[in-house]
Amino acid sequence: MMKFIGTVTHLSQKGLGVVKNAQNNMSYFVYGTWPGDNGEFAIIDKPLGNKKFAYAKLLHLLKPSIHRQIPICPHLSQEENACTGCPWMIADYTSQLEQKRNRFIYAMKRVGFDTTQLTINPVHPAPQSYGYRNRCQLKTDGVQLGFVSENSYQIVPLKDCIVLNDACRNLLKTAIQQLPNANWQIDNGQNWNFIELDDDMQANEILINQKRPFKQGNAAQNAWMQSWLKEKLASNSCSDKVVELFCGSGNLTQIIAESNCTSIIALESDDSAIQQLKTRNFDKVIPQKYDLFDPLVWKKLQQKINDAKILVLDPPRAGLKKHNGFFNGFRTLSTIIYFSCNPETFARDAWFFYQNGFLITEIQLIDLFPHTHHVEVLAVFNRPERSNI
Repeated sequence: MMKFIGTVTHLSQKGLGVVKNAQNNMSYFVYGTWPGDNGEFAIIDKPLGNKKFAYAKLLHLLKPSIHRQIPICPHLSQEENACTGCPWMIADYTSQLEQKRNRFIYAMKRVGFDTTQLTINPVHPAPQSYGYRNRCQLKTDGVQLGFVSENSYQIVPLKDCIVLNDACRNLLKTAIQQLPNANWQIDNGQNWNFIELDDDMQANEILINQKRPFKQGNAAQNAWMQSWLKEKLASNSCSDKVVELFCGSGNLTQIIAESNCTSIIALESDDSAIQQLKTRNFDKVIPQKYDLFDPLVWKKLQQKINDAKILVLDPPRAGLKKHNGFFNGFRTLSTIIYFSCNPETFARDAWFFYQNGFLITEIQLIDLFPHTHHVEVLAVFNRPERSNI
């Protein structure tokens, strides 16, 4: 086992510490470390497929970062069978927010933006850094129940989870009390079954392999995002047609429907989400199912979207993804309001918009998931000669 001593200089895009080994001039990704940590590390055999980087593990922390703190969760440690759901619990919250902002800035620089020309507001903090999550997905084999460790790919049995809100913590305890459970046992070839919990369900709805309707995992921060969108739409100087991509079951649609827009085409690929949206009967909203990752989707939608002035989108981690023919469909677009859960795919899409004449006029970062590397990006793009917002 090759060992070396070094200091963590920064975090990777996935939130791992990066430390250079002076002996071979290679950099290593290290779980459970923070910028400023000085320690003894050991190189580990974990495939990466990159000649400039590899993985290492922390053996001994010689001098901790000034931002380090002792995590209050008993399931978080350096052991392979430890929970990896909240790895940033090792650092103070102010430092976490700074690193989330750094992740976004790096992603934007990497695609070509001069970030000194962008106004990047501080990350809007979560009002609660514990007890905030309103949903989760657990894994079980009928004997154990917990989360899967990224370090071992094994189920980490849980007794509690302090980032869940009270309703979900009670559901978790109810599920644990049902162990061992023959109905939850795995079949041949399976590693585990999943159980989804959220604060809209009752204890008798705890079932294996049943998907729950999607909703944002932090209710307080979701309400803040909705308020932000309401403010952006209220500044619109005229009534226009809006297209919403990846509308889901209407989390943002309800806010758009309350604005002074003339009509809303709400598009989503998940049929169950569209059916839920239809039952909500929002005024001016036309929900329609389309595969938004179909290479020909913008051509298929052209007649419906070519007169839209405003686009609102909240895609999954893959981002917009399909750029070819996009602006042939959206011919009259003047404003884009983008909600992103992935700074890297947001930066890619933002560069595409920029190359087609759209400027970023506002960037707001928001922390939906404290103690993780995740950060939400809220942004407004305007085409100067057609600006509405």
